[in-house]
Amino acid sequence: MSALTAYTSTTLAPAASETSLQHGESLGPAVKRVTMELLETAAAGYFKGEAEFGRAVHKSRKAIKRVRALLRLVRGELGDRVYRYENWALRDTARLVSDVRSSAAIIGTAKLVSDLYGDLLADHTFDEMVARLERRRDVIEAAALEDSDLTNRVVRNLERAYHRYSGWPAEPEAREIYGMGVRDGFAAIKPGLTRIYARGRREMVEAYAKPSAERFHLWRKRAKYLRHQMEFLTPLWPEVVGGYASSLDTLGEVLGEDHDLAELTDLIFEQPDLCPDPRERSLFAVLAQQRRSELQVAAEVLGRRAYAEKPASMHARFGEYWESRRMEMSRPLDVLALP
Repeated sequence: MSALTAYTSTTLAPAASETSLQHGESLGPAVKRVTMELLETAAAGYFKGEAEFGRAVHKSRKAIKRVRALLRLVRGELGDRVYRYENWALRDTARLVSDVRSSAAIIGTAKLVSDLYGDLLADHTFDEMVARLERRRDVIEAAALEDSDLTNRVVRNLERAYHRYSGWPAEPEAREIYGMGVRDGFAAIKPGLTRIYARGRREMVEAYAKPSAERFHLWRKRAKYLRHQMEFLTPLWPEVVGGYASSLDTLGEVLGEDHDLAELTDLIFEQPDLCPDPRERSLFAVLAQQRRSELQVAAEVLGRRAYAEKPASMHARFGEYWESRRMEMSRPLDVLALP
């Protein structure tokens, strides 16, 4: 099974959700509602005990990424000072537990290589490496749990952000009155949407022009931000925008696996005790590079589709989607509900 088929064979287009713009909802209240719900989700898991700590970290970091994507979408409405402060605050909060998440993610990456190439390997190849990576994860999680201030800092930062957002004026006219607010129109999201799309398109080109793990990782981050923005905007045209979000999700997963393989390969050479047999280290590096080559081909196929349009064409298309939504809200089209 190819790298592309492995991901696309189980992909379904997402439906609109509570973290999407709702029918009849103005943009400002929607952004405020969704970001506050995500911040609440990001903080909630840390109170569920040690057994759920790793899962809580993962859910928290995912929710934070979604909030940062929405902040980017309405960056022009917030103003650069507010945007930068909130974005950096969330970025630094997520970084407090990044080692916990990374230590867990690379275990799955090691197991995946064993599964993919298992028919070509001797029995129990990489088993010791996986066991040592699991012990490393346990040590990192234990250290985080024993740091009494760490979880408190994460939750406190998220709660403070939640209370700041709760005070944001959400009415469409608030921007004119308070100097800050999110207008209810495509003009409010056009700059942020175009910026993320254009940067992702450019970083895709740069990743293939001068390949490096860092360049592919930068592209991945931009693709994820765009995906989360599309998930928020799915109700503009669920079949099309939802399908686009799904494609970007697949692209992000492919690039994420590429990143994890590069990170794990570097790690076992920087800390050889994690894979003490030098032949296994070299073998893993070769197999990881083979898999990365496949993933990068798959990512290029997906990326060419996802970034086929020029930025001006893309934002013009979404401007039409927004106008169609406005028309539907002002004059409900019953014909659209016919079977």
